[in-house]
Amino acid sequence: MLEYGHMSEIYAVNPFELNRDPSVEELFDTLLAVEPKPIGNFVPTNAAEQKDLFFDGTIRNPDHQYDKLSAIDFEANRTEILDVTNQLVDHEDTPLKYKDTYVNFGQNYLNKTIYMEKVNQYKQAEDGETKDALRADLMKMNIELYGEPDEQTYRSILNEKLDVIKNKELSGEAATIRDELMGLVGDVETSNVERFHPSEETVAWMNEIAHSLYDGMLDHIPDEKTFEDAAIKAVFEDILLEEFGESAKGWKVDVEKAQSINVKAGEKRLVIPEGRKVSQAELRDLVVHELGVHFMRSVMGDQTDLLPLRLGLSEYYDTEEGLGVVMEQALAGEFKEAGLGHYLTAGLAHFDGKDFRDIFEIKWRLDALAKDDIETSDKALDKTKQATYKNTMRVMRGTDDMPWFKDLAYYNGAAETWKHLESIVGDDIEFMLVLLGKANPSNPSHRRIMLETATPSFADDPTEEEAAKV
Repeated sequence: MLEYGHMSEIYAVNPFELNRDPSVEELFDTLLAVEPKPIGNFVPTNAAEQKDLFFDGTIRNPDHQYDKLSAIDFEANRTEILDVTNQLVDHEDTPLKYKDTYVNFGQNYLNKTIYMEKVNQYKQAEDGETKDALRADLMKMNIELYGEPDEQTYRSILNEKLDVIKNKELSGEAATIRDELMGLVGDVETSNVERFHPSEETVAWMNEIAHSLYDGMLDHIPDEKTFEDAAIKAVFEDILLEEFGESAKGWKVDVEKAQSINVKAGEKRLVIPEGRKVSQAELRDLVVHELGVHFMRSVMGDQTDLLPLRLGLSEYYDTEEGLGVVMEQALAGEFKEAGLGHYLTAGLAHFDGKDFRDIFEIKWRLDALAKDDIETSDKALDKTKQATYKNTMRVMRGTDDMPWFKDLAYYNGAAETWKHLESIVGDDIEFMLVLLGKANPSNPSHRRIMLETATPSFADDPTEEEAAKV
């Protein structure tokens, strides 16, 4: 029986009769076909029904069905991942220096596949003891794959928000909401953790870089107030064609049912949810975040001789999302802590044992009272509640009663990225590694791998003509 989380698993299986005919590229494409996709498979089939029941008070917490998840043949996928990874590692055209990278890449696929399998088992389990055992396994895997919130950081964020609300002059409905909030939160432990903030010099340097990278892309956004899904698609396609040209060959933009705008590097697709509508300011941020970071890093990684740089080295995800947030802030020339809402949701569940309902009731009141112009009309509060439900579900999806730590990447990744930029401030050459594929340039092993890569044409000794162009 497979065990979770040991890199040696890739080598622990019985030797396969390897087929030497497929190329490294073909084998890698075969591996991508069984890529574990928790985001796509944690989309519930009965989302609308459960949301209605939750809001009318019929149920305390949603209990979602995940039909895509339950339809996966996990055993077949695990076998395929092990088989193909071994073939990649042992392939005669795989450089020795990249073998460990392929091992780690395959192991990450295997770990996430097992995680998804256990989520599926958890949702279908009826026996209490079985569910408890799976719960313990899932939390261990969750932390190993995505990290864990820091309790002092969580309490520091919560304290700051509550202190601001406590000091506001409120009356009427707003005062009632505040009283309800304090009752729901209860006694809050104090925490005075000093959280990282970059220097003004670093923010100014990154502002210059962001404008040099993205002003050309942003020029493709028409002077309109709002953009619906078809208009967003048109802007994205225009940028791919005019700004990236041949580098974007094979990529396409699709409008379909989805939770959010997403760059699917494995499929070379940019997905826009049906019915999505954004303001011009939001579209600018999306162009920077999705095209200027997620898409661009995939394209640049694809131009090296290391295939996983297109998809992401192991432990790359925090800085991938973090860099997207950082570049939005850099373009605006203003640092702002990111992902605080997701961090609070994870902390409320993980440290204070709050369920979906508790988190929702606390968070919508926090969000409503945090605004400069507090509105307590039914329409305004309903808008806040709708957004809070969506964000709570985002962190609790999959199991519905355990926090999924994936979205800690927005806070942790942004902080880690700003720290790295602070350490290289003014070094434009070092900054190029930040964009060279989906990797973490502050991770020494990732940095070494990126420095060892070459474009495919230079994988062997360059000709005199090629060398002259460098």
